[in-house]
Amino acid sequence: MEIPTLDDLQFSEKKVLVRIDINSPVDPETGKLLDYSRIKAYSSTIKELIEKGNSVVLMSHQGRPGDNDFISLEEHSKLLNKYLGASVEFVDDVIGPYARERISKLKPGEILLLDNVRLISEELIEASPLQHAKSFLVRRLSPLFDGYVNDAFAAAHRSQASLVGFPMILKSSAGRVMEREV
Repeated sequence: MEIPTLDDLQFSEKKVLVRIDINSPVDPETGKLLDYSRIKAYSSTIKELIEKGNSVVLMSHQGRPGDNDFISLEEHSKLLNKYLGASVEFVDDVIGPYARERISKLKPGEILLLDNVRLISEELIEASPLQHAKSFLVRRLSPLFDGYVNDAFAAAHRSQASLVGFPMILKSSAGRVMEREV
């Protein structure tokens, strides 16, 4: 089975949801990130989408509820700013009114990072792609996007809403990290 890539779909001047995996080791005492390699890895996909006039919304997770590394993605956004050389606005929300408003008002070339998708409990439910396509997360956000890019190779084995639900609804492709790994 051939997986569509950014070359196949050629997103241009669209609003694109990009699922990345910037889950990183966290110092249990300070709560600070210890390794930035995953954050750096996604630069090529994001830059390519921005250079083509797209607006990009990034979605990721960090840790699991109840674990020391289950934290907000705010620090991740600051590191993305640094490695992209572009402004990445952190949105302290995932599917609420503020997140949806910011997504709907996003202009070409702008980048948002939503907060930890695992704040949404249904993200941790293992289900079929079809069931996830009907999830609240996917139903709430998919109408705001023209396309979806899965670049979260390290999490791709999971059947979770942010990974398998959106491709059932939106025109989708693999990102550059996913393409290199597959």
